Amino acid sequence: MKNLINELKSNKLKLSLFLVILLLIIYLVVILIIIYNKKQEIKLVRQDIEIKRIESKKMIDKLLEIKINEKKQFEEQEELRIKKEQEQKELEEKNQKINNNEANTSNTKNTLNYSVNEENTVFDPVSDNSIKKFVTSNKSFNDKKYVPSGLVKISSDYVYDSKWWSQVLRSVANEALQSMAKSFFEETWEKIEVVSAYRSYAYQKWIKAGWCSDKFCAKAWYSEHQTGLAMDLWSATSNSTWKNSEKLQKYYKWLDENAHKYGFHNTYQKWLKIDWYEIEPWHWRYVWVDLATNLRNNNMTLAQYYN
Repeated sequence: MKNLINELKSNKLKLSLFLVILLLIIYLVVILIIIYNKKQEIKLVRQDIEIKRIESKKMIDKLLEIKINEKKQFEEQEELRIKKEQEQKELEEKNQKINNNEANTSNTKNTLNYSVNEENTVFDPVSDNSIKKFVTSNKSFNDKKYVPSGLVKISSDYVYDSKWWSQVLRSVANEALQSMAKSFFEETWEKIEVVSAYRSYAYQKWIKAGWCSDKFCAKAWYSEHQTGLAMDLWSATSNSTWKNSEKLQKYYKWLDENAHKYGFHNTYQKWLKIDWYEIEPWHWRYVWVDLATNLRNNNMTLAQYYN
């Protein structure tokens, strides 16, 4: 009996020792798991930090690139501005010389007359090839099938010809158009689009055969387009279309403020009673810098000037 008791005590001790060892092992395993998890967390945090560092570097590089591009763009714009100011200054000096010559040589008191400074260029209101030729619904060309000389294609880096590079103007008007379009492009990064330029007698006759109203389309033999000095820009639609289009209004505002500097005048601005045609914000006629400038400054149209 005594031996049995001793044996039970020994077994109980062994069991207790085993349980203690087992608990220690479990504790160590838990500790190891915790340590492993912590290491994984630290690893993930480091990875996240590295990812953010890389993203931050990319963002900084991108911002630096944007700043460099902005600086480059600013320098280019500044260069264009200076160049434009120089061109404008030269243009103003040229106009001043013209005005001085006009003041010294003109015997008329009409302040809207301008001087001749181009060889073989005619400036009377009657001759068909005159820069100042006046045609309207009741005033025609002398020669029904008059074709102006010196017609050249208008398409260029700054002028978009909507009729597949086929349209032409007289060279004197085209030179002015190219200068104006270049300035327009430098300010807006857009080309001036010409939808209609010179029209022959036959072409104008074909247009009228399409039942275009006399309020908008001149009869053949009576159209400014036959001078080779007139053009329609962007959209030959209606005055209301231009008024309701933000883009067309932007274009017209620029032309209204600048076109006269290059010799262009918006012929039809004051309805039928004055201009014989409806308002056409798209129709611009080359009349020489002096006349275009004075017409604008005096808020006059060609019809008012001649009538």
